[in-house]
Amino acid sequence: MIQLDKVSKTYKSKTVLHPVSMHIEEGKSIGIIGPNGAGKSTFLKLVASLEKPTDGTLSFNGVPYRKNVKNLRKNMGYIPQDIALYEELTVKEQISFWKRVSLEKPDPSFLKQMIQTLRLDEVYKQRVDRLSGGWRRKVNLLVGFMNNPSICLLDEPTAGIDLAAKEDILTWLQSLHDQGKTLLYISHDWYELNQLSDEYLLFAKGRPIVRATREELLREKDSIMEQYPEEKELQNILKFFK
Repeated sequence: MIQLDKVSKTYKSKTVLHPVSMHIEEGKSIGIIGPNGAGKSTFLKLVASLEKPTDGTLSFNGVPYRKNVKNLRKNMGYIPQDIALYEELTVKEQISFWKRVSLEKPDPSFLKQMIQTLRLDEVYKQRVDRLSGGWRRKVNLLVGFMNNPSICLLDEPTAGIDLAAKEDILTWLQSLHDQGKTLLYISHDWYELNQLSDEYLLFAKGRPIVRATREELLREKDSIMEQYPEEKELQNILKFFK
């Protein structure tokens, strides 16, 4: 479905993502893990077509991104770590606004299901600037995915929120995966990763160093830690993986 062929990203003289070649299969749920500054967010933005690679090619269903951006974005939803909402609008007004500017007319049944699963009907008439962080994250998720995308990209979707909101979001993401959608998401939360991931993509030093199932990563983690003894944050991440 998505193919990366020697894709890299350099800002000025600094390489933040070294050449990556990878195939992302339809329907996979891949948890992206690794230290801060390891290239995870840059990788996700490249897959989302929000950044252009310095070198290499990304393709969607065999067609290079540059020739297929419009069709690609119809099939893709991206949720950034930063919440991007109009805070003076109510949740209802927020949904109405994004429906009007959406590339595709949202599917009413999908939108209704999403509102119910995320329990947003409970805060439908409240302004976003008066909502807790958990509710804001759920509204942000709805806005990013209201087109019912087949490819769902998320950068730390449950960071800094309460347990109830996290459970609502994980329930919804699991339902998307059960529907056969492709999920790529960055997380530092092992509970979340264990709930959702078919595979893990482990980053270090600006590149993915391992792509593995849970069982494979458990077998390989001691060897990885030996290969990167100076990467203290990576060491700590893998110590918590049991």
